[in-house]
Amino acid sequence: MICQVIDGIFDQLYIHQVDSLIRDIPLSTNNIANRKTWPYGNEGSHRLLGQILFDRSSINNIKTLKPETETFFKMFEVIEDKLKAYFYLSQISLNVQHSGCDGTTHCDSPDSYDHTILLMTNSIWEKEWGGQFQLIENDKVIEEHEYVPRRVILLPSKHPHRGLGPNCPYVYRSSVVFRVTPLDYYLRKTYPGH
Repeated sequence: MICQVIDGIFDQLYIHQVDSLIRDIPLSTNNIANRKTWPYGNEGSHRLLGQILFDRSSINNIKTLKPETETFFKMFEVIEDKLKAYFYLSQISLNVQHSGCDGTTHCDSPDSYDHTILLMTNSIWEKEWGGQFQLIENDKVIEEHEYVPRRVILLPSKHPHRGLGPNCPYVYRSSVVFRVTPLDYYLRKTYPGH
């Protein structure tokens, strides 16, 4: 398996609170995968509803920091402790999909050291609603994971993947994505010789 899957890190009550917080975050359609234009990146393979909650281009240059982010920083630290790994966190984003809104295959980073940590944040989910997370290779699904509340999936960011929208109307699939680089690699790359 390419993905590492961890279930049950967070209490069910806590995910209910996070789910409620997410429902109050304003969404836009600027969450674009496979951006192919410059300088704004307004064109790509698909758009999801979402929000970038935290984004930085370097250790000292934070471009976006939404008020709701504190909750997700705490969750990220718990995930790091569970993985026994420490990361440079470059972005936290919220993705929301509705019926008929499947993501297209995309990669989150071309760097082989970068990782994506996906947290499934719906507090209630029925298996028949779909919403699977898929890894793709040569246009074929090679690994698929059910949408399960509280599930955490760690994968190499350069591996092609996609999330499927729910297959029933009026249900919304939400996930929080942490884009990370192992801290030791980031420091060696950014500050060579130190």
